[in-house]
Amino acid sequence: MLLLVFQLGSSRYALEAQAISEVAPYARLEPIAQAPAYVAGLFDYRGELVPVIDLRHLVQGQDCNRHMTSRIMLVDYPLPSGGQRLLGLLAEQVTETLKVNGDDFTRAGVHIEDTPYLGDITRDEKSMIHLLRPTQLLPDTVCRQLFAPEPA
Repeated sequence: MLLLVFQLGSSRYALEAQAISEVAPYARLEPIAQAPAYVAGLFDYRGELVPVIDLRHLVQGQDCNRHMTSRIMLVDYPLPSGGQRLLGLLAEQVTETLKVNGDDFTRAGVHIEDTPYLGDITRDEKSMIHLLRPTQLLPDTVCRQLFAPEPA
């Protein structure tokens, strides 16, 4: 399995590369009034308005630093009502890929109910890498807010 590795602060995380539609450079985001603090804003992606989640804020409670290597990873997010929409995931140091086997992962042995998006852990010569499950990032209430159905 191929992983796209990135940083949130000093910790390393990854997404399965097959889950990512595209990686875009950091761009200006339009804030969304009254959205949860980890919702960084809206991103104009080829004419489509895409909500962007600040992964560092979601996971660690601090805003992502805006570096030359900060990127928006675009994933297809499943909707509770069916179908999918694009969701942007903002992270730092989005610069490397890593090829691993599925059996290279270890369970963390920790279960925090409010973090269903945290998967298993693998290691390389640098450090541990925590796998994120992008389809479990948003609570249903936030998903409905960010992906409201079109008016009839």
